[in-house]
Amino acid sequence: MGHITRRNHNATSTASRAVDTDRIQLAQLLGDAVAQGQLPMSEYESRLAKAYAAQTYDELDGLRADLPGSSVCRGGDCKPAPSTVLLAILSAFERRGRWNVPKRLTTFSLWGGGVVDLRYADFTSPEVEINAYSIMGGQTILLPPEVNVDIRGYGVMGGFDHHVDGSGAPGAPRVKIGGFALWGGVGIKRKRRKHRRSTD
Repeated sequence: MGHITRRNHNATSTASRAVDTDRIQLAQLLGDAVAQGQLPMSEYESRLAKAYAAQTYDELDGLRADLPGSSVCRGGDCKPAPSTVLLAILSAFERRGRWNVPKRLTTFSLWGGGVVDLRYADFTSPEVEINAYSIMGGQTILLPPEVNVDIRGYGVMGGFDHHVDGSGAPGAPRVKIGGFALWGGVGIKRKRRKHRRSTD
């Protein structure tokens, strides 16, 4: 009897554990709430960090209980946004505000520039790979405080940032940044969100 009880307890415990897709869904719901003025930015960032660190459905449910449309599918599939290429050839590209971050993003600037701002974006995968290439051009990648980052790019007669302040939050998405800068630059830095969504 004791063995049967133990198995049932373990099954219940396993069933109540949240997975990455549940955390990503809640992060998107929190993004909706702050965009609609239902959460102040400070509360949004606090709940977002807790959501990524949450291990059980009970923890996630507590973070969304007071939000409209808080019913989500538990343990459902989360389809990452399709791979994207951003080009700036004698021109510029920008990704700012609310947008879906793909699992794989490639950026290329030639005699041009670009900005990839992840602060207000919705992550669709717990891991994101960004390959940034700058040739006689420049790019800037802006990271929110909670994401974790792994930088493997390099500069050849150019600059590719490797030092980023802050260490990210447990369970938050990991952004892996590779690529190179030739007579150009790839700047990477954390920047806090503003209280109101803006284009800075």
